Amino acid sequence: MAALIAVGVWALALSVSAQGLTGRIVTVDLNKVFNAYYKTPIATAKLKETIDSYRKEHDDMFADYKKQIDELSKLRDEQDKPEYTAEVREQKRKAVAEKLAETQKLQRDIEEYDANHRKILEEQSQRMRQTIVKEITDVVNKEARDQGYQLVLDKSGSTINGVPMVVFSLDTMDITDDIVKILNKNQPKTAESPAPAEKDQKQGDKK
Repeated sequence: MAALIAVGVWALALSVSAQGLTGRIVTVDLNKVFNAYYKTPIATAKLKETIDSYRKEHDDMFADYKKQIDELSKLRDEQDKPEYTAEVREQKRKAVAEKLAETQKLQRDIEEYDANHRKILEEQSQRMRQTIVKEITDVVNKEARDQGYQLVLDKSGSTINGVPMVVFSLDTMDITDDIVKILNKNQPKTAESPAPAEKDQKQGDKK
């Protein structure tokens, strides 16, 4: 996730020396910002609802598939019973062939359903992340311009070798909490505050 939301400033950081910078260099933990942004759990919950809905439909289809398998097994057990006449056995074999075709079709339907909805979920997840990432990077860019920052480095990122991009930085350089506050300043209240009379009643009960 950190690589996805990293601010693209590494080439600039490598090509510009510290002496040539006129503004501050700051760091931000974009992974922490992503997780702390109030819209992230909301989007994640919506994605989970979609996943749960698809899973339920898949489970219903698979239950039907198992039922068809059981019926196919019973038909196979009966098709060659010696007490049946040749005509009945032939009818049983046709029933087995029809049930087998029906079962195979249902299996293909389940596989197609899973493949299609896996793609839908991946696309929905990607859109959700891209939307949130854009909102975060827009805030970071605006804050950098407003505060006159010369460079903003994502300290949650790593190199291709797994080494942290920012090996060391002072806490005073970190603007993560500032970005989180800006993003969450318009967070809607999850519950309404109790009316004054209700507050007084609760205080009276405590006494």
